[in-house]
Amino acid sequence: MTTDTIKAIQKQIVAKIEAGEDVSELTRQLARVRAEIAAQVEVQELRKIAEQRQALRDRAEAVKVKAKKQGEAIDRFLTSRDNILPQLLALIEPVKELAKMGMASWERDPGECYLYNDSGPFQGDMRGIPIQLLPQDFKCPTLEMTAPGERSFGKASEALRYFEACIGILANFRKGYMTAYSQPTDDSLLLDNEPETSEVELNCRVCNHEKVAEINKALQNSRSLRDIETEFNVSRSTLSRHKNNCLNLGAVRLHE
Repeated sequence: MTTDTIKAIQKQIVAKIEAGEDVSELTRQLARVRAEIAAQVEVQELRKIAEQRQALRDRAEAVKVKAKKQGEAIDRFLTSRDNILPQLLALIEPVKELAKMGMASWERDPGECYLYNDSGPFQGDMRGIPIQLLPQDFKCPTLEMTAPGERSFGKASEALRYFEACIGILANFRKGYMTAYSQPTDDSLLLDNEPETSEVELNCRVCNHEKVAEINKALQNSRSLRDIETEFNVSRSTLSRHKNNCLNLGAVRLHE
């Protein structure tokens, strides 16, 4: 059925009206044609929506696959970290000894040179000695950095600080979870409802807390995060994520 069909029916209706004849059947026919055309247009729009819904499902599935791969990679990283961390921790004391050596005040016995952390006083002593009294190939060993222009003084202690900081960073890694942002979406594009217990809730410390009901009540009553943190020993950042992601009560400023 096309608009040409509608025009043809309209002409017939006009002719019958002019002839004083009944047009009820043609009216019903016109209504059916218009309804079929409208239905076809609506089906086309619904087909677009169905395609959009499927595209969203495909994207969601791709995100799940990517998240699974990332989770497996993080698990491998943390396992390797756990294996190597004891070895790194065992190196802290030897590195401390190196740092102590760099801070030592070395005695300089006649004919010997023990320069490590500070060659200044020794250079001052050298200036008072006529060069003719020293061997022609006289050189005093010093500790140097391989990078051009880098001074070695104090670098042993600096290396220790960096080493301890790196171990601290490695030791504090843990597996966390990122949640999807809530986006305003046309109801017609929403996907089928997910199970009531989401992965976010399964991995939420508050949802798994033995006093979750009391914590939820405190959050719903807008008690300060600081008070709830003190009472239930749960960090404010964890409480804020739980309130926003699991209770849908909105984000909270962490200084509250």
